[in-house]
Amino acid sequence: MLFKVAWRNIWRNKIRSLVVIASVAVGLFAGMFMMAFFWGMAKQEIGSAVEIQLSHIQMHNPSFTDDKDVNFTLEKGPQVLDQLKKDLRIAGVSGRIISTGMISSSSTAFGTEIHGIVPSDEAQVSCISKNITEGNYFKDDKKNQIVIGKKLAEKLGVKLHSKIVLTFQSQNGDLTAGSFRISGIFRSSNSAFDQSTVFTNMNDLAPLLGTGADLHEIAILLKDPLMTETVTASLRKSYPSLLIQPWKELSPEMDMLTGLFDQLMYIIIGIILLALMFGIINTMLMAVLERQREFGVLMAIGMNKSRIFFMVMMESVLLTCVGLPVGILMALGTVAWLAKKGIDLSAFSQALSQYGFGNIIYPELQSSMFMPVIIMTAITAVLSAIYPAIKALQFKPAVAIHKL
Repeated sequence: MLFKVAWRNIWRNKIRSLVVIASVAVGLFAGMFMMAFFWGMAKQEIGSAVEIQLSHIQMHNPSFTDDKDVNFTLEKGPQVLDQLKKDLRIAGVSGRIISTGMISSSSTAFGTEIHGIVPSDEAQVSCISKNITEGNYFKDDKKNQIVIGKKLAEKLGVKLHSKIVLTFQSQNGDLTAGSFRISGIFRSSNSAFDQSTVFTNMNDLAPLLGTGADLHEIAILLKDPLMTETVTASLRKSYPSLLIQPWKELSPEMDMLTGLFDQLMYIIIGIILLALMFGIINTMLMAVLERQREFGVLMAIGMNKSRIFFMVMMESVLLTCVGLPVGILMALGTVAWLAKKGIDLSAFSQALSQYGFGNIIYPELQSSMFMPVIIMTAITAVLSAIYPAIKALQFKPAVAIHKL
């Protein structure tokens, strides 16, 4: 009975009720869209980091990660690599030799990290082969080919087929230099990576480093990213002498980013709901003040104060409950459309690439986002009705009945 009366009271002033419902819907839509946008950005940056640089899991000599000394190679690296290629949980695996050194052109020089790779294996774990904008990705069998980032090429003042020199320290401590020719130029979504990392064929780099068949790093890409922790634990048992790290340990700032975005998203939705709460309080208070005579009559004929209190509370909750699904449906529809089309932020491409973001952001709503938003909205509805409901109880029947 109380529910039916509250529902009818809502529609006594349709325009005012529709304004509140629209406010709730638009507020929820804005909050959930921002959540989807920020989560899309975070997921895209993590995905880019995994595809470009980290992979899901990496294996090293425990001492190698301290200063990347070329002498700290993986114990039985080639054998481990062959065994991993047979693991059905793994989509791709690539062995690398790594050195830090200088890359020099005829005009200038910069520090860089040199990756010696097997091109076919590397193509399975990273997207560098797909990001070639000029030239090719080790297409022919020529010796001493090198693939560099577009940003680095611009800094060096070189172009496709230009000759550059790599200088680094070999395993025996000698300063070694090698001449290479640029066969390909890549451009990824991370400009910092593009200007600090170069790729060359392992067969060309290993003789200069003196590493032979040894490896410094094995990168692993899984078929199911959700199995990263499980596979990491399994590999640690199988190879206890090696340092085996998932991407969250390799790049803790990426893991922290997801937690930061979670907190930021709930802060944003909280601010929006707080603003909505004051709007609902204002509307309900106006409705209560306009109905003083009605409340006076109800109390005069014996309706107890608790029922009046809950009737006003229910009106506020019902208004919010009508706006809630409308807002969620608006957000779902918009996000579903933009998830296919994307939001083009190419006007800010230079700033975005500095932090590993792509030019097009694809918003995404997680299923885990809905319940907290619904709970926060329900709490907002209840809190916004308390003061108007208390105000309704303060009317004195004798005075309220005579109100015009």
